[in-house]
Amino acid sequence: MTHLTDEQLEDILQGSIPEPEHVGNCRVCRDRLIEQAALRERLTSAFAPVRAGDALRERIGRDLRRAASPAESKSGDAGRGHWSRWAWPVAAVAAAAVMVFTLAGIYLATSEDASAAQAELVKIHQHNLSSEPSVHFYTDADPENISHYLKTQLGFQPALPRLGQGMSLRGCCLAHFRGQMVGSYVVNTPKGVISIIVVTDPPKTLGMSRTFEHDRQTFWAGSFAKSHMVAVKFGRFTYCAVGETSASHDMLTDILSRLVHPKP
Repeated sequence: MTHLTDEQLEDILQGSIPEPEHVGNCRVCRDRLIEQAALRERLTSAFAPVRAGDALRERIGRDLRRAASPAESKSGDAGRGHWSRWAWPVAAVAAAAVMVFTLAGIYLATSEDASAAQAELVKIHQHNLSSEPSVHFYTDADPENISHYLKTQLGFQPALPRLGQGMSLRGCCLAHFRGQMVGSYVVNTPKGVISIIVVTDPPKTLGMSRTFEHDRQTFWAGSFAKSHMVAVKFGRFTYCAVGETSASHDMLTDILSRLVHPKP
């Protein structure tokens, strides 16, 4: 399947071209379109307050008109004096514009990186639910077997949640996140299937904007496409619980609050 390019997605958002039927049938392109739309909205909101005051705009216009007048163009000291009258305000405005666009670039890069992190987490969750042959899924409901398997593959035993209230383990899988191999395991719950992905990145770098306290721990929550996610720092690692929208943030938080380190 051929996916839409970034330029085509941008044209759709700008209204230059109608949304093709492919978007409705392709989850990848639909999620990318939702991601870019959310990013545009965040940028618009972030820089909407950036405005030049009326007095500053009037002064810039006056100085530019004065600078463009041939009668005002002189050489020597007079020219240097004229430069000091009009060029510095213009230079200051130019510097401010550079600063705004630099900040916009930083914000854009940060937002894209954060959105990409969430997209990768959701992709791992979706792969955990798929039956694609390329996905190497270790099927086992025994917590000790899952813990041992991940230790042999990753060199450490991840924390697992205390099971109860109709929850059970389905298995585990290895995946790539930001270029590194990470482990994840899947929990069956009455509200749907949850993936818990174990990464080394701090929670605040994963693009989850809402933070809250629960059981004297700090949690990060976010949503991407049709998935909810919650992250918590537990020991040396960050545990990210990802589920469909039927799995509320409260439910994901409850599962992560059940994490316990395995017995050595």
